[in-house]
Amino acid sequence: MAKTELLPELLAQQIESHRADLVSRYQQALRQTLFTNRTQIRPSMLANLAEAEVEALFNFFNQTLSGKDHGNHWGYIGLSDQAVLHLNQATRRFFLTYLDSDTVIPALDLIDTYQNEVVHGFIEGQAKLIHDEQERMRSALQVAVSRYMVEIKEIEALARQATEASDFKSHFIARISHELRTPLGALLGIAEMLQHEVYGTLTPQQQDLTQRIINNARVLEHVFSEMLDQSQIEAGQLHLHPENFSPQTLVETVYANYLPLALQKGLAMRLKSDSDLPTTVQGDTVRIEQVISNLITNAIKFTETGNIVIRSRMANETEWAIQIKDTGIGISEKDQSHIFESFRQVDETSDRKYGGVGLGLAIVHNLVTAMGGKVTVKSKVGQGSTFTVLLPLQPGG
Repeated sequence: MAKTELLPELLAQQIESHRADLVSRYQQALRQTLFTNRTQIRPSMLANLAEAEVEALFNFFNQTLSGKDHGNHWGYIGLSDQAVLHLNQATRRFFLTYLDSDTVIPALDLIDTYQNEVVHGFIEGQAKLIHDEQERMRSALQVAVSRYMVEIKEIEALARQATEASDFKSHFIARISHELRTPLGALLGIAEMLQHEVYGTLTPQQQDLTQRIINNARVLEHVFSEMLDQSQIEAGQLHLHPENFSPQTLVETVYANYLPLALQKGLAMRLKSDSDLPTTVQGDTVRIEQVISNLITNAIKFTETGNIVIRSRMANETEWAIQIKDTGIGISEKDQSHIFESFRQVDETSDRKYGGVGLGLAIVHNLVTAMGGKVTVKSKVGQGSTFTVLLPLQPGG
């Protein structure tokens, strides 16, 4: 049996004698990993990675490199644990091929020492990589959120200033909304990945901050959607897509979507549907749902206590009525005259309590008008509001 003190030298000699074979084995191990586990290595990197692993093993046996340091490097550059396992298996098979039987056992013990050091270093490298990625993501999120908050405020200000220049306003808002929705979607996706702890465990405070980022990003997403819809309407680019649908099912679906939001605010919300509604009619279901959704959202926003009642009924033989009644803050007679105008809100003060850019009701009015209907409001300050939408019935095909 080979002397223990000579064993490292013997193993180093085997590597030198059969280096090409060991490089080939490592390349094959890494190539398998590319298709069996998610890693950051690419096919063009295989040769260099395999050579580096051979050199690290050779230097370990020559006592010029720590296995832990090498493993730390593998973990930090993003090599997967599956890749490390495949490399370890390839190493053992290599020496089993070239060593005689009386040398194999002590040789494998020494190889185990190297591989254990590599694994410990690999774990530390992965931890450092995750930590550094989290820090980069947090920094990027902070910068992105600050930038988008500034940009949306600038957009709101520019939109108000451009009221008289409607063509410019419509094209400008459409362009900006398109440009900002893409990075906003990326921002929201990154924040949700952090929330689901893809990059490591978050503290309760970090979870809270991440949820705030997500909430604000969704608010911005809704604002951009409203602005884009309004710009399309004003530019004459709104196209309706009629299809058969059940009025009762449609209203029940929208009601179910917003019931949790009302309950979360402590509001009672009820739906009343008359039994004489037709089974099937024809219309643009997406736009009708948008109209009802905007009115319910508006009712929830401006109602602090009490209830909201949604009524679906036949107004007459040819018209369908959808009514949303709330016990909210109400609207003065003066404000009712322009409540359906773009960028107008009941509370126009600089420190107003309720958010939004004042497009929800304008979109409702424009969509209902485009569908050949009309929308009206009855309201008293401090008592609540009732919005009624009348849509012409088109028989289903």
